[in-house]
Amino acid sequence: MIRKKIIMVLSLCLLTLGTWAQAKNTSVEVKDYREVDGKIILEMVVNGVIADFVLDLAGHNAILPEYVEKLKIDPNVPGDFRYDTFQYKKVSIEKSVKIGSISFGNSVFGNEVAAFVLKDEPYLRKLGVAGVVGSSLFNNVVLTIDSKRKKITMSNPYRPSYMKLDHRSNMDLIPASGIVCPVVLDGVTYSLLLDTWNNGMITLNAADFAKLNGKDGGNVKVSEGYASAEIAAKSKVVAACHFVKGDFSDITVAENGSLPRSVIGNEILKQGLLSIDYGKRKVYFQPFDLAEVKDEVIGADEVKVESGKLNPITREYFLEHVYDYRKSSEFVFKGDKPVVIDFWATWCGPCMRLIPELEKMAEKYKDQVIFLKVNADKEKELCGMFNIVALPTVFFIPVNGKPIVEMGATPEKYVEIIEKQLLKK
Repeated sequence: MIRKKIIMVLSLCLLTLGTWAQAKNTSVEVKDYREVDGKIILEMVVNGVIADFVLDLAGHNAILPEYVEKLKIDPNVPGDFRYDTFQYKKVSIEKSVKIGSISFGNSVFGNEVAAFVLKDEPYLRKLGVAGVVGSSLFNNVVLTIDSKRKKITMSNPYRPSYMKLDHRSNMDLIPASGIVCPVVLDGVTYSLLLDTWNNGMITLNAADFAKLNGKDGGNVKVSEGYASAEIAAKSKVVAACHFVKGDFSDITVAENGSLPRSVIGNEILKQGLLSIDYGKRKVYFQPFDLAEVKDEVIGADEVKVESGKLNPITREYFLEHVYDYRKSSEFVFKGDKPVVIDFWATWCGPCMRLIPELEKMAEKYKDQVIFLKVNADKEKELCGMFNIVALPTVFFIPVNGKPIVEMGATPEKYVEIIEKQLLKK
């Protein structure tokens, strides 16, 4: 009996240790989102320009035509799409283009990303967005959507620790990065596409709707593609709906004959937390109050900057103390001393050779110039905002002026810039 108790205690300790280790080895980024008419609106950075996009996990990356020039996209360079149209909904397109860089925070980013140029889509204009972003950009993270707090969490390589292991199910990825999950309606299992655009709970195509044995629910309205117009459709009410570990009763299921695949819509997000682990092909779903949600993120106040040193900083520190590009498109420096910022990476040989030289400069110009460094691998959004494509790139920022940008490791030239343009000697 004593031996069994010892084994149980050891097992619990190992489980706790494993959970702690997972949390410590998981990178986590949390971003706010807006919700308009049930749609998730993300603030993306495209070629250094901030723009709002709708998250459509059953869609593709797409741009409204008037934003092609605004987002600095070359209209004459086609995107490398495997498809010539949207796969899972009716959406009119003109052509494809290639986005130089696109990011959401520091965890979700892409270079040379293909996107469709949409034809007339008045509803997207009504939402005030530049276009649509699909799920393909999120394939390298575990994506968690919390509609109660209006937050998206991107973690890697594990789910957030508050998402419970016993509240998960298998899922499949299908062409164009669609996510297909098992959903049980009145005892029958359906393979449904997760569609964060669709405002309903369950919408079936004609073939799946014909198999449904629910009672008559009358007519409802469903949308097609991104159009604002809605069409009348039949519906049925099912007594029981099961998704992962969630059970729902008296669910109205709509029919949309134009759907290539039946979908589970964004109504599910109002019922609990949803996590998608693309790498492990798992979907998690649990009630909001099942576990306490704690975000493990580093804020601007946790970065300590000392005069005479080359200080590592984060995006949050940059926004708080250097320049907040979310509030002004024109560079407005917040500091009261000149600043030198080195964008670098560990794999960059010239960067590693430059760092000791910058450390010497930081000591030489102590109390006159603040020296900072940004890890380009960790701060993707900052690099995207300033179109940093080569490393090292160094910013020299005078107190009342715009950044002087230099590429390459040339310390002698940097000393001259500091002396003549930052300190005016």
